[in-house]
Amino acid sequence: MPALRIARRLAAAGLVALTIAIPAACAGSAAPASKSPPSAASPVPSDPGPAIDTDALLSDGSREGKVVRVSGFFLATGDTARLCSVVLESYPPQCGGGTVRITGEVPAAVLSALETTTDPALARATWGQVEVTGVFRGSGVDGLPTIEITSIEVIPPIEG
Repeated sequence: MPALRIARRLAAAGLVALTIAIPAACAGSAAPASKSPPSAASPVPSDPGPAIDTDALLSDGSREGKVVRVSGFFLATGDTARLCSVVLESYPPQCGGGTVRITGEVPAAVLSALETTTDPALARATWGQVEVTGVFRGSGVDGLPTIEITSIEVIPPIEG
């Protein structure tokens, strides 16, 4: 099973690498995802199957209120974290295309494994490829599509 999981991660990371460019930066401290109060109505987490991309999530209305697994480009600025389908080539990077807001606490170990701005003249940003599992709401925080995190993992870059 671990080999299958690694193969899925490599395939997802490879697909993303073919469609976007991520500027290099030094790692450092990062901003947490925005917080939302826990929902008593959240369903019991279940295995949502293989990861899908952000655009696939946004185009499938049947996933409302369900646990989903989504891979994409994580970008946190200020107190807001998002999963983006397209990354604009800038420093720090910016989201383009379909975007899903991420709520809940992003563990420090995940944040420390991601890229972050190091220039004090630039706004603080943290970014990288991740796989998020959580409850999807098509109209969550501020009426925007939202995933309430139950787990988040960094997808390591493909070397070579």
